[in-house]
Amino acid sequence: MLRLLAGEAARRFGGRAAVVTGSTVLTFADLDRLSDQVAAGLAHRGTRVGDVVALALPDGPEFVICYVAAAKIDAVTAGIGTERPELLARLDPAIVITAPGVLPPLPGLDVVTLPIVRGGPVRLGSLCRREPPPPPFPPDPARPVVITFTSGRTGPPKGVVFGNKQLEAIRAHGAGTRWGTGDARLVPHPLGRLGFATRLPMFLQTGRTCHVLPEWSPDAAVKVIREHGIGVLNGTPYQLSRILTCGADLPDLALILSAGAPAPPKLIRALRDRYRVPVCNRYICPEAGLGLGTRPDDPPEDAEVCVGRPRDGVDVSIRSADGRVLSDEDEGEVLLRSEAVMSGYVGKNTDHAVFARDGFIRTGDRGYLDHTGRLHLVGRV
Repeated sequence: MLRLLAGEAARRFGGRAAVVTGSTVLTFADLDRLSDQVAAGLAHRGTRVGDVVALALPDGPEFVICYVAAAKIDAVTAGIGTERPELLARLDPAIVITAPGVLPPLPGLDVVTLPIVRGGPVRLGSLCRREPPPPPFPPDPARPVVITFTSGRTGPPKGVVFGNKQLEAIRAHGAGTRWGTGDARLVPHPLGRLGFATRLPMFLQTGRTCHVLPEWSPDAAVKVIREHGIGVLNGTPYQLSRILTCGADLPDLALILSAGAPAPPKLIRALRDRYRVPVCNRYICPEAGLGLGTRPDDPPEDAEVCVGRPRDGVDVSIRSADGRVLSDEDEGEVLLRSEAVMSGYVGKNTDHAVFARDGFIRTGDRGYLDHTGRLHLVGRV
């Protein structure tokens, strides 16, 4: 999928910026061309279909190029970034791509260190081969594409596997048949996390320019939003509260999206009062792929008290500890189901406990559905 989308995005959007990090700009045409060359380089080094390509890279154009390149040869990308190198122990990578000073020596592993210089041009070193990548394999919806990791807040991080089927469901949910309708956004999370890793197909189809910070801070985020006239501010409640504390004017802002942990009602009200734009509250767990969210045209107080109603293709069920489906207003565990639910966990992590027999996935969150279908979260199970 990513191979076809990258090529079509290059044809449609060409010189439009796909990824911007500081003064470094990667166009859609460059992304397709350079990922072809890296795909050829990976194949030349022996990377094969189903092999894991671990990206211990800083957020930026090189990360995106290597992700698309791995997908072009049907390898599996695991983006661990630079802050959690210990996650490598949970993988069995065929190759590790990193930057200077990120990892200790790794005897026995094929490690490629890219000559990345912050603020400089894209540099891919010997990983590039100026030749076409290998021909694509026949489509396979079950073939894994990317591994993201849970945050580790409630236990050791788990590697969550998404395949072509899940990425296609997320793409269709977010973009449908539309091309070129994406507005520029600041990416608030590391590129290896769910929010970017599983939504790159949608970004390619819509021609979205992704502004990526090497390291998130409220001042850096505000600077990018102001300089580029970005109309949507998205982030976790923590990030949004930090930006609110800055007190910066954001004259082009039209919408605020809070995702991650549930946002306190006080924060939602403060953001709405400060910026005079709709504030939406979104909810997802890494294993679910897709989740819920309030909408800009919902009553303003909805975002203060709930995380929205199920969207098309997403089912919500509230269940007791013994698996019984509960009625509206009854509290229980929140379960989600869609075509985007993960394939499973990496390695020795057992996934039988997280899946219900009917395809719902247990989130570990506790909540209830009210009589209007809104989901309210009240804590952890």
